[in-house]
Amino acid sequence: MATNRRNFVRTVGALAASLPFTSLMNPSYGNAFDNKLAEVEGLDALQLASDEDFWYYVRNSYTVSPNIINLNNGGVSPQPKIVQDTFENYNRMSNEAPSYYMWRILDKGREGMRQKMAELAGCSPDELAFNRNATEALGTVIYGLTLKPGDEVIVTKQDYPNMIHALETTRKARWY
Repeated sequence: MATNRRNFVRTVGALAASLPFTSLMNPSYGNAFDNKLAEVEGLDALQLASDEDFWYYVRNSYTVSPNIINLNNGGVSPQPKIVQDTFENYNRMSNEAPSYYMWRILDKGREGMRQKMAELAGCSPDELAFNRNATEALGTVIYGLTLKPGDEVIVTKQDYPNMIHALETTRKARWY
């Protein structure tokens, strides 16, 4: 499968539809998104880039402020509205009966979701970790490094500040 924005969106949409918790998501949104993807099927990248109706639909899938353009998606990437709604629903459920929902409902779906994500990523489930964003993921790797005396991690002042900070706090950075 060619790597492009349309295939990525389609694949992520298909994955979301396959998750065990889809009954809590809004199925009408999923159907509308499938219809919108079908409308742009066959368009090349330049045609899709200029399809204002499609990008208006994508834009309205998020609840970000229309007054600010977010160019920082490393640690503060917005979630689509359907993800926000699902997250809030699980949060409400978990607060209504914490032990019941956490151990009898949510835990049962975790490994199935991990398996499906591993298939999508082309790896085994035990090689997969879930993080909220790129900053958290890179921080997990940095804090987990087991460097020996004499090992070096070379960084520059142009590297992402949160990653520099993580390396500095673990005393793993050497400046050049």
